[in-house]
Amino acid sequence: MKNSMLSNLGLTFVAASFGTAVVAGPALAEYPDRPITMMIGYKAGGGTDTVGRVLAKVMGEDLGQQINILNKAGAGGGIATIKLKKAKPDGYTILLNPSTSLTLNPYLVKKLTYRIDDYTYAGMLTAYQAALVAPIDRPYNNLKEFLAYAKKNPGTKYAALNSTARMVMNVITKDSGLDISIVPVKGGAGMLAVVFGGQVDLAYSGGIHQQHPTKIKLIAAGTSSRQPLGPNIPTLREDGYDMSFDSFTTLIVPKKTPKAIVAKLEAALAKAAKNPDIIALSARVSFPMAHRNGADATAEMHRQWRDYGKLIKATGTTAK
Repeated sequence: MKNSMLSNLGLTFVAASFGTAVVAGPALAEYPDRPITMMIGYKAGGGTDTVGRVLAKVMGEDLGQQINILNKAGAGGGIATIKLKKAKPDGYTILLNPSTSLTLNPYLVKKLTYRIDDYTYAGMLTAYQAALVAPIDRPYNNLKEFLAYAKKNPGTKYAALNSTARMVMNVITKDSGLDISIVPVKGGAGMLAVVFGGQVDLAYSGGIHQQHPTKIKLIAAGTSSRQPLGPNIPTLREDGYDMSFDSFTTLIVPKKTPKAIVAKLEAALAKAAKNPDIIALSARVSFPMAHRNGADATAEMHRQWRDYGKLIKATGTTAK
């Protein structure tokens, strides 16, 4: 009798457990059952925002729910990254940011205390084309010519949209001893405004400059290799500065987001990477396609963290 009761209890427990699993499964499978918020760590109009808005539309159509854009600019994408860390890990708050907002910026900005392992990565989509650029009418066409111009014209102005931009110029001025004034701007849109207005002589761009070839010219490629729209323009490394700033649009979610939800976002991103609208956008803004799945994106984040750490140490840069 006693054994029979224990058996019945055991069967009841198993059935209850199985019932829980059955209920949990469909609940998770319903994701998403309401609109998703995609944060972007920069103002509207910049390169990340441009990619993000098309991506949100394409992924939303695939997932069957609208994805709304929320621009949270500040600290080179850091404000949005901090906000994501505090978000509920349910897949309804996601972030599209440059990988360098996590792999480089924390080395440069003291208040950015987050680290790459504080998040989960659903994948990467496009490659930024970081560069030094100038108004089209300036009398120099590469970095060496700009430095010669700056030597003859003390007080030349440089637009810096983030801490990375400042570090680049700090390294250049330390090496050259030139008097170059840094003008802070907010995001790619802010950089475009001062370049279009002729208010600066040089600027750091994450790649948005490529949409305006009749107004802006490439002075030095900030990537590890020369860029498609400027094959004759040397990289910073070729110009003697041992640094490059490869970065990718990265889809990021809170750390404890369920694996099944991350998998859905990862699959939607992979599908978006093959979408004609995304491919056309990539060509139009010259952000080359560089899709990576979640595992490869995570590995890339760790590689960048190591490499940028070495760069920070080599340049003697300290966080501010």
